[in-house]
Amino acid sequence: MFRTNSSFVVLALLAALTTAACGGEPPAPKTPETEPVASSAPADMPAPPAVAATETKPATEATPGIPDPNAAPSTLALPTAVAKIEMKGKKAAKVELKSDGTVANGGKAVAKVTGMTLQSPDGGKTFLTVGSDGAVTTADGASYGSFAGDDLTMAKGDKLTLADDGTLTMTSGGKAAPLGKFDGAGTAKRSAVLAAAFVLAPPAAPAPAAAAKPAAAAKPAAPAAKPAPKK
Repeated sequence: MFRTNSSFVVLALLAALTTAACGGEPPAPKTPETEPVASSAPADMPAPPAVAATETKPATEATPGIPDPNAAPSTLALPTAVAKIEMKGKKAAKVELKSDGTVANGGKAVAKVTGMTLQSPDGGKTFLTVGSDGAVTTADGASYGSFAGDDLTMAKGDKLTLADDGTLTMTSGGKAAPLGKFDGAGTAKRSAVLAAAFVLAPPAAPAPAAAAKPAAAAKPAAPAAKPAPKK
């Protein structure tokens, strides 16, 4: 029995000595460390640049002193000096267009180009008016013709064309015939063509307004009946 107790004591001492040598209680098991998983998105990437707003081009402003090429002309161009033509044909004429717009036939003033109109020399009457669309009308609003560029097609179908070299041509019934050469017209082609057309085919004068008929005079009243004679 003594030996049994001694063996138990020895075993207890050995266990105690083993625990002391190991520094006390055995350490708790460590949790295994996990490596960080790399993110699919790159870190610290700069924010995408903001989409710039579509720039609106400012409207084209008219430059002072420079005419707008898209605007309709406000006045017919005039020559810098006297433009002349001696027209031949059925109606021969010597036409002049002066720098102030005066139109002369045979040395006598017959009309004047003013703005977009062809007026009487004194400006008292308007013979023809050129619209912004090229339409030419008479004083009473009737059609006289129409410009397409610098070519004038008249209401009856005849066409007047002024070439760059000054040659004036009349096309009638499909046949073209030169009338003469307009010297010095320059850029005043429409005015020169209008002046020639006016001399060749002046517009009819507006019909005078019908005079109002005078009111009919009242008929005199019938005489009163005479009384019957007394018996």
